[in-house]
Amino acid sequence: MERIISQSINDRSVLVAACACGVVGVLVFALLPMVLGVTATHFALNDSQAGLLASAYFGSYAVITLSSAFWVRDFSWRILAAVSMCTMALSIGAILFFKSYLVTLLGLSVCGVGAAVVHALGYIIVSDRQDKDRGFAIKLIPEQLVPAILLIALSFYFVDLVNFFSLFSSMLTVVLLCMLLVPFVPASGSTGYQKIEIKGSGAVALGLVALMLYFAGFAGLWAFFERIASDGSMETEVTAQLISLGLISSAAGPFVAAWLGVRFGRVKPLLVSLALVTLPLLLLQDLSVSKYAVVMLLLPAGWFFGNAYFYTIITLHDQSERMAGLIPFALALGALIGPGLFVAAKEAFGLSGSYWVSAGLFVLGTSIILKLDQVATRGS
Repeated sequence: MERIISQSINDRSVLVAACACGVVGVLVFALLPMVLGVTATHFALNDSQAGLLASAYFGSYAVITLSSAFWVRDFSWRILAAVSMCTMALSIGAILFFKSYLVTLLGLSVCGVGAAVVHALGYIIVSDRQDKDRGFAIKLIPEQLVPAILLIALSFYFVDLVNFFSLFSSMLTVVLLCMLLVPFVPASGSTGYQKIEIKGSGAVALGLVALMLYFAGFAGLWAFFERIASDGSMETEVTAQLISLGLISSAAGPFVAAWLGVRFGRVKPLLVSLALVTLPLLLLQDLSVSKYAVVMLLLPAGWFFGNAYFYTIITLHDQSERMAGLIPFALALGALIGPGLFVAAKEAFGLSGSYWVSAGLFVLGTSIILKLDQVATRGS
């Protein structure tokens, strides 16, 4: 079936609206450590109760993103964006108003539904654009910068004001501001999409597995970067400052990818990305402040630089044009699997062994996506 794209889908305003969807979709996930921390302090929770909050959010998020391929093309995108952002705003508002653990638990579960819908929608919108590589890269920039700026501002400039109320109020403010861009979300996109056929979805599924592995390697490292610094006898204040550098550098990667686009194809950028995420691991063997700073400067930037090309290659194989919404599901799985693998490798082989596991996941994920890119290039 010939693919017909709405002319407005390639407008700059539509890309800005897709970025807003992405920011709202990742907001709670990006700030989850702080969300759990301030909530546990506010309600005097134990580890099991705090963990249940994360499970409530990820549980609803995973179910909705997994099912997104079956409904994301069948409803008005603008209505989906408005309803999902309103759902998040109302659930966060309820958490702030009632101030109880039970309402917070239920509110985060409902918030996960809204975040899943709007996050999947952001990927679908960009997948319909002609400049997919640049679009995905640009979309990643505010997704990293907005939570990073919020985290840095709360942690360093308003440290005495960081609490349950200030954090949830800040998140609510971001959601409400992003809602102002909902009118720029198109009602629909491509009209040439097809029904999902399991037989023809193997390449997309393989691409999602590659993305999951790629993110699992990063998530395992990122979750324990503070512990790695502590084991290396680095001071807590210095570690916090350098991790903040990592948050900023994670936005630099997609910025470069947006500037490059496909000027040099996708193979060379992906190989550069692979080098940037694996070679810095050698610096962690005999840790110092300067080495840790280099790792924070290069590794997050390298991972997010390659990430944009992963997204494009996955969507190039999606004949149904529905499965881009599964990208956040693959990322969520990677986030769940990565830290566990890192810990298991550390217990079995020591810290160096966990670095090898992360490097192996990077290589495996990139190898799969490069093969899929070769197939897509040959097919075109």
